[in-house]
Amino acid sequence: MTAGLLNRYEILVYFCVYIVYIVIGLYKIYALRDRILSSTEFQFAEGWSLLQRPDGVRVRDDSNDELEYFADFIAKYWPYYLLHALVSVISQWKWPSLRRHGHVAVCTLAIGLNMHWTSVAMFATLLFSYYLVAQLGRSKLLTWLLTAAWIVVINVAKNSQWWLDTVGYAEYAVLIVTLSWSLLRGCSYSFTGTGTGNIPDYLAYTMYFPCLTYGPFISYERFNKQSTAGEVSSAQQCWRFLVALLRVAFWWLIMQWALHYFYIHYMTRDVRAVAMMESVFWQHAAGYFMGQFFFIFYVITYGLGIAFAEHDGIAAPKRPRCIGRIHFYSDMWKYFDEGLYEFLFKHIYAELCGRKSSAAAKLCATALTFAFVFIWHGCYTYVLIWSVLNFVCLAAEKIYKTFVSKPAFQKWSLQHFGSAGAQRLHALLATQLFIPAAFSNVYFIAGQEIGGFLMRGAYLSGVGNYLALSFCSYCFFQCSELLLTRTSKDKLKTT
Repeated sequence: MTAGLLNRYEILVYFCVYIVYIVIGLYKIYALRDRILSSTEFQFAEGWSLLQRPDGVRVRDDSNDELEYFADFIAKYWPYYLLHALVSVISQWKWPSLRRHGHVAVCTLAIGLNMHWTSVAMFATLLFSYYLVAQLGRSKLLTWLLTAAWIVVINVAKNSQWWLDTVGYAEYAVLIVTLSWSLLRGCSYSFTGTGTGNIPDYLAYTMYFPCLTYGPFISYERFNKQSTAGEVSSAQQCWRFLVALLRVAFWWLIMQWALHYFYIHYMTRDVRAVAMMESVFWQHAAGYFMGQFFFIFYVITYGLGIAFAEHDGIAAPKRPRCIGRIHFYSDMWKYFDEGLYEFLFKHIYAELCGRKSSAAAKLCATALTFAFVFIWHGCYTYVLIWSVLNFVCLAAEKIYKTFVSKPAFQKWSLQHFGSAGAQRLHALLATQLFIPAAFSNVYFIAGQEIGGFLMRGAYLSGVGNYLALSFCSYCFFQCSELLLTRTSKDKLKTT
């Protein structure tokens, strides 16, 4: 049942509703900027000189700590990105066998010259511990026990005021994220490594600088496909690398420009700003754009790591898929962070159940997978709510897809509604799964208070509001379904 069965005028209506809603919603967020400035005590950063207005100073929304720390990280570590690229080019041209050694040396310089000795010691100890476990028979049980121990260590470090005062908040944030990603790399190497304990090979994987802190996660299997001789010429390879970097720079500039006019990041930290939207119906738009700005951030951070990885011949995961093109929440996990999804599926879910396992076994495996997601992300209340909602929504989606795939239901829907009508019924029912799944993301992006505020607004603001929300969501669903169908057809044509 695809949206391609629908009348072209009907499809036009769906896209018009989609476009009109997000355009008006974006304008209403833009119109709030002066009210937010007049009501908040937060000191926004001064904006770009090119965007200043004659009647006053235009400020930039710098309230997103992750984005600001990433900017500081790039400002501090850009020479090492450049050095990494030079090592890649020179080694490929002259000494291909030394490429990985060069990458390890670059990462060692970056960490050794810029981090406090306690941070270096913690990072080195983590890498050594996973290497040691991998050499002791690659025991999965021992690897998971080590991972549990390191999660405890990371959480203790998070709450250590002494360590925070010693290294400063910027390094504290960078190291916590780096250690969290390194846990997954250590697990991946221990679970799937097939070498004889080659230390340079292990360090090249776990110390691959472009993906070390801001991702994406690349499994050891993907990393090990790295080739020293590319399938394209050096000129083509460098051109693709340059285009990928320019794409990252473009989205960075777009986001920075947008933050002069849309204070969406501030809205993720102050529920009063969200409540300023003129109606509950338009508050939903704020939730939508919180997700879109979140997506752009990962297009930038993951895009940078992927650009370097592809230039080095590594089979990197794909870039995040736009949330505006995701209408089933299972696709959010599969296509937003492909590397993390592969790790969770292969090393947790698939280890606990198989294709022929019972529904109860699959449900338990899903629950344990999300338990790990919760613990790995830091055991915060808002992460717990997000994880539970994710689990419930995915379980409901599985039940729904099983139900609609039954021959009896398909026969009944086709007999009573026809092909196009059956597709509309499918979209109408699936929309009721899409709504809570979409709002669950707000808990992760903006926290418990704003997530709860928008969720209550969706379900406790009257029948009229919910019908309007359902209609718009139904249109979004149909548009996404159509785009997915067209993309699939295009891929088939090119194969």
